[in-house]
Amino acid sequence: MKYLQIIIRVFIILVAFLLNAVNVFGEVSSAFKPGNEDRILILNAYSGSSRWSNDFIIPIYNSYQHKNSPYVVDVEHMGSQFMHLQNAEELLEYEEGLFGKYADNPPKLLILLGSASWGVLRDDIEKQWKDVPVILCTETDYVGPQEAYLERRAIPVEERTPLKDYKGDLSLTVFYVPAYLKETVSLMQDLMPEMDELIFLSDARYISAQFRSDLKEIVSKNFPELEIKDYVAGVMTTDALADSLSHAEANSGVLFCSWHQDTQKGNVVLTNNISRILSYYSSSPIFSLDNTGLQRNGLVGGYFFDEKTVGRKVVEITNGVLSGVNEKGARIVDCGVPTPMFNYYDLMEAGLSPGLCPPNSVFYMMPPSFWEQHKYSVIIAIVVIMLLFMWLRMGWLSRARKKQEEQIRLMTSYHSLFENMPIVYLKQQLIYDSAGKIVDYITVEANPRFEKYFKSMGEVIGKKGSEADPKGFERMCHLYSMVTSTQKELSYQYYYENIGNYFNVILTPSKHKGFIDVFCVDNTELAETQQMLRSANHKLSMSLDVANIVPWKWDLEKGTMLCDVNRPVELSHDDSMMNEDQLSVPDYQYFAKICKEDRERVKKAYKELTEGNVSKIKEEYRVIVRKNGVARYEWVEAQATVDKRDEKGNPITLIGSSLVITGRKKMEEDLITAKEKAEESNRLKSAFLANMSHEIRTPLNAIVGFSSILADAEEPEEKEEYINIIENNNTLLLQLVGDILDLSKIESGTLEFVYSDIDLNALFQELEESARLRQKNDAVVIRYLPEMPDCFVNIEKNRLTQVVTNMMNNAMKFTPSGSITFGYHLKNTDFLYFYITDTGYGIEKDKKDTVFGRFVKLDSFSQGTGLGLSICQSIVENLGGEIGVESEPGKGSTFWFTLPYRPVELKSVREQKEHRLNKVESKLTVLIAEDNESNFLLFESILKRQYNILHAWDGEEAVELFKQYNPHLILMDINMPKKTGYEATQLIREMSPTVPIMAVTAYVYAEDEERILNSGFDAYTSKPINAQKLQSDIVDLLKKQLIFM
Repeated sequence: MKYLQIIIRVFIILVAFLLNAVNVFGEVSSAFKPGNEDRILILNAYSGSSRWSNDFIIPIYNSYQHKNSPYVVDVEHMGSQFMHLQNAEELLEYEEGLFGKYADNPPKLLILLGSASWGVLRDDIEKQWKDVPVILCTETDYVGPQEAYLERRAIPVEERTPLKDYKGDLSLTVFYVPAYLKETVSLMQDLMPEMDELIFLSDARYISAQFRSDLKEIVSKNFPELEIKDYVAGVMTTDALADSLSHAEANSGVLFCSWHQDTQKGNVVLTNNISRILSYYSSSPIFSLDNTGLQRNGLVGGYFFDEKTVGRKVVEITNGVLSGVNEKGARIVDCGVPTPMFNYYDLMEAGLSPGLCPPNSVFYMMPPSFWEQHKYSVIIAIVVIMLLFMWLRMGWLSRARKKQEEQIRLMTSYHSLFENMPIVYLKQQLIYDSAGKIVDYITVEANPRFEKYFKSMGEVIGKKGSEADPKGFERMCHLYSMVTSTQKELSYQYYYENIGNYFNVILTPSKHKGFIDVFCVDNTELAETQQMLRSANHKLSMSLDVANIVPWKWDLEKGTMLCDVNRPVELSHDDSMMNEDQLSVPDYQYFAKICKEDRERVKKAYKELTEGNVSKIKEEYRVIVRKNGVARYEWVEAQATVDKRDEKGNPITLIGSSLVITGRKKMEEDLITAKEKAEESNRLKSAFLANMSHEIRTPLNAIVGFSSILADAEEPEEKEEYINIIENNNTLLLQLVGDILDLSKIESGTLEFVYSDIDLNALFQELEESARLRQKNDAVVIRYLPEMPDCFVNIEKNRLTQVVTNMMNNAMKFTPSGSITFGYHLKNTDFLYFYITDTGYGIEKDKKDTVFGRFVKLDSFSQGTGLGLSICQSIVENLGGEIGVESEPGKGSTFWFTLPYRPVELKSVREQKEHRLNKVESKLTVLIAEDNESNFLLFESILKRQYNILHAWDGEEAVELFKQYNPHLILMDINMPKKTGYEATQLIREMSPTVPIMAVTAYVYAEDEERILNSGFDAYTSKPINAQKLQSDIVDLLKKQLIFM
């Protein structure tokens, strides 16, 4: 990149050098040519390479500098000299040289380009050339003091003199072509809505200083949000400019005015074309104040007049001044209203859309449209296509005429065929009712063969079916309805008892709408033969059905198999009848019906038979049978032997039989499947019992072992350690029992789900705190990442908690260090996406699909039954969601699942029951209703240090003790004699609706929790009892009811 920047900078210097040469050449080429011709003198305040100046010079030069013109055009470029004028003495020296050059032949017309030329020369022009009309092409409509132009500073409002107020002796025509600063900045904002910085590129000339001042005033009034940065040529080098543009912010806009620089030799270099190079550095589009942007030089465009408009107007003004009578004073002329103009290529390169440009925008260098590019080709193609169409049309008409003649000849032949064909033909017109139903028909045409078998023409032609055939016309109307509705042929066999003949009747839709074509073929002999064959076949079929055998014969020389009356299942199809040809079929068709897996084995067996290796064969194989369009496999048992041999002893024919044994094979497969299932069930049962034995004995071993040595421990720390081990193994054993119960309910289909409205964020915060308390590894950080500020949903809270807890436990088990993050977000409008991500060991790719299986433990040494994830999958699928895992070994895993999203609205403040808070100054009393002495002793040992304990052996005694002692809290067992916990609570609530009652239950299902909370209890605790949790729950309940003194 460094070398690339060096190359570009060298290229910039070379361009500047070449432009300097062009500028010097331009000024030299405009040198004065002496003579007595009428002169048009153009005084250009800028350099010869200035595009703004050339927009005026070139049109005038082209209009008057030719051999038939009476005028000579001279151009004096003041740029290089004017840029170095410092005081009045230097200006006077310059004026003496200028006016001395044209002293002998003053100009016929003086054209001044730039307001500075008028500002510094107006007094001397009035003295030297007071009779010469002046055209002033200016960017400003005012003039200032001479020193402002020499000092190249902006002219403040108080120093400005409007040009329209000029009252001198000269005839002054002011061609006012301003720079539209405000409109261009507004245009930039439209195309770059994010723009908050404006970089203005200008130089040290007077007009640039004036534009900088005007731009600041415009921005402060109309665009106060923009910050202006002025980059001035001479103050900043071109390299520094390129570097600044390359580091400009993306939301910066660049506005190019001009970039004149002094060379070391004192020449002025106008680097308009440097904008193309600067555009490579600038990350923002570069806009322009004049039409220098209408070529591919990196300038997008702006608000200004195009060069043709300016040129046409200046020539028009010049012609008017030269041909008219010019009065003293000033006259102001302008170009009208400008339009936004853009260079299409530079606009697209800058990444701006033409669609954002104003509707009246003009685009230069826009690629021509398809019509503009290929207009003449399209016209020629249309003409050629029309000529080709006419030629093809003539050919088509010629062929149509020949075809028509051929059709007439064929119609003659067809009529003869129609009259003499041995088939009965009728054409009948259908009659519909108002509902579109066929109610009758009229015979409109019949051939002579109809009269031979049925009736004369006069009896049917033009007659309705209800008249000609009153018995059968309703049946025919039904058949015609079927044909018209399906638009397919319909055939049936018809017996005409008057003559005792059978006809094959074919009904087909006619080409003419509302007509039916009827064909009748006499097939009496075929029908009688079929009846005879059918009768014989039926008798033999019944005999063979008794034996359940299908005989066949295989002609090896002809390669055909002859089925003896009944077809074997290998050659069966949907047809109900079989002719003689169908009884004999190629042998390849016979084998094609055999299953591919069995085909080679069967062929090999027949080969053994034909080669004489065996005297007979017996094979079982599958064949493909199609019935009602449905294919299926049937099992066949085939037996075969040699029937005949030739003179050399080679077999000629084989005979055999086929027996369908699908039922027998199915029974065999069912027996095998039942045996395999029984074996698999026995294996799973053994594995389950072995696993349960191991998993139950493991925590029991710790509980029993440490319980037995707890009494012998002397140190408190040692006792505390033993107690913690016992509690941890109690938890593991309880979790194991819970998993087995859940699995049992899933297997039996009785797993129940209780939905409720919950705050999902609050639930996950509780899960986070619970997980942190369970996590003993300080090297693992557990974080809940909330992504939704509020989420109130109707969901199965307990099952959701169970799934998340199981996955969190797995993550904590297999994450030695790092973090565990979990949360949820809305996947779409219908589902919530939950995830638990850890940085643990990860899962091998080939084992990811097995983690949700039952009794699957990827680490056989870790604790657990291998049921947790299987239960999670069943719960999620029952709740209508999906579950999965994404993992990479060594990097961790993400377990995820989705649940239906059912949003609800929850009140931010719940209604609370009003009750009086009791002040307590002494020890509190707790009533324990428990019928089991061991359980009571456990409660007493946990609570006796903090509370006075009352004991009730049943629900009835609990009610009496409450009346007598009015305890502060009640622990109520659910299952008790005399009165259950539900009944006792109901009676106590009639006496005191506020006393805290906590249920004690061994039931752990969601429906039990819902019933407890709906039966007057304030909370519940499940067995086995956790002492710390019980004490914490009691304190929380008492804080809501009492004030401790």
